[in-house]
Amino acid sequence: MSEIQIIRPEGRLDALGARSVWTDLEPMTRQPGTRMLLDMSAAKYVSSDGLRVLMRASKAAKQNEGKLVLCCLTPRLSEIISMAGLDHILEIYPTRSAAQRALEAHPTARD
Repeated sequence: MSEIQIIRPEGRLDALGARSVWTDLEPMTRQPGTRMLLDMSAAKYVSSDGLRVLMRASKAAKQNEGKLVLCCLTPRLSEIISMAGLDHILEIYPTRSAAQRALEAHPTARD
């Protein structure tokens, strides 16, 4: 079973911050069966650029039989994602342990 990759974006996921997160995520999304956990507890804001990166990474992971989940959203981030209507598309968990359990249950390319 592949290891869970944990990414913890910090600060603002605006044009610059989102580009940095995509630089981290993009190589992982290409690997078959990669399981990624984005711990959003240190992220303060997410712009449309940040939302686009989250959606793009989630879609790319699914195309390669992987999975991306988010956890630990601040109330502000939760509100932004909800207002964008992405709370029904992105897989979001309240805690890191809940997100890890969801990823551990996801079959990988090596299973």
